[in-house]
Amino acid sequence: MWPTLFWPAAAMQQGMDLMNRQLLASQCRLLRETLSELSTSARLPHDVERSCFQIGDCDAELISPKGSSTQRYLLYVHGGGFALGSLDTHRELVTTLARFADARVLAIDYRLAPDYPYPAGLDDVDLAYQWLLDQKVPAARIALAGDSAGGGLVVALMQRLLQQKRPVPAAGVLFSPWLDLTCSSASLDLNVATDLLLNPIQMKAFAALYAGREALESPEISPLFGNMRGLPPLLVQVSQQELLLDDARRLAHRITEQAGEVELQEVAWMPHVWQLLYRYLPQAVASLRQASRFIRQQVPAE
Repeated sequence: MWPTLFWPAAAMQQGMDLMNRQLLASQCRLLRETLSELSTSARLPHDVERSCFQIGDCDAELISPKGSSTQRYLLYVHGGGFALGSLDTHRELVTTLARFADARVLAIDYRLAPDYPYPAGLDDVDLAYQWLLDQKVPAARIALAGDSAGGGLVVALMQRLLQQKRPVPAAGVLFSPWLDLTCSSASLDLNVATDLLLNPIQMKAFAALYAGREALESPEISPLFGNMRGLPPLLVQVSQQELLLDDARRLAHRITEQAGEVELQEVAWMPHVWQLLYRYLPQAVASLRQASRFIRQQVPAE
C-alpha cells in the first residue's frame, strides 16, 4: 500500500509500462518457441535443393530449383511483427516462390525484438543483400520480397540503399506490408471487425518493442514516411478486409505521386498474408503465381 499511495503518478505509469513490456517480451519468446515447434520439419520437395550457412551471426539458407540454370535471385524477408517468425515458419512459402519464379531464394533468420530492437533486423537484412552482391550477383538480377513486417523491412532497406547510393535491386514484392508503425492508417479502425488475425493493440505493442528508443515516425521504422523517389518497380498484394489495407494504399499513392512504378492488387475476403495458406486457398496459389510472374518479368534469369 505505501509505495502505491506515495509513488508519483508519472513514475507509477512508467513502472506499469515497464511491466507491460516485460510481460509482452516474455509472451513473444514463448510464442516464438511454440511456432518453432509447430513449424513443419518435413523434407524438402524433390525438385528443390537447400544450402544452409551463416551470414554474420544469423542462420541463412538458399533454396533453388533443381536442374535450373537460373541466375535470378530473390531475397525473402519473413514477417511476424518484428518479434516472431523464422526460416522454419516461411520455408514452404519460400520454396513455392523458388519454383514459381524460377529463382534462387535467400532467406535469413534476422534478429528479432524484443531481444534485438531496431536497427538489428534491418541491419541483418542489409547484410544478407550485401552478401548476394559480394557473391558477384548483379543488383539487376535480385528482387526483394517480404510479408507484413518483412515487407516494411524490404522498403526500409531500399530507401537506405538509395540514401547511401548503393546498388538497388531490380524489383520488390510486398505481401500485406506493415509500413506505418505509428498505426495511423484508417483501416486499423475500419477493418477491426474483419481482420481475424491482427488487432491494433497487439500491433502497437509490437511496434514499441521493435522501435525501442527510436521515434515511430522515423522513416527507417515506418518507411511509409520515407523517400519513395527512385524505388524499383513494386508489386503490393493486400486484403481488402485486413488492418493493413491502407498501409498498402498509402504506399501506392505516395509512389505514384513521385512518378514511381507500383502495382497494387487488392483481394477480397482474405486473411492477413493469405499467401502462407497456399496449400488450402486457391486464391493464395493465384496470388503467388501473380507475384512470381512479376518477378520473372522484372528480373532476368540469364
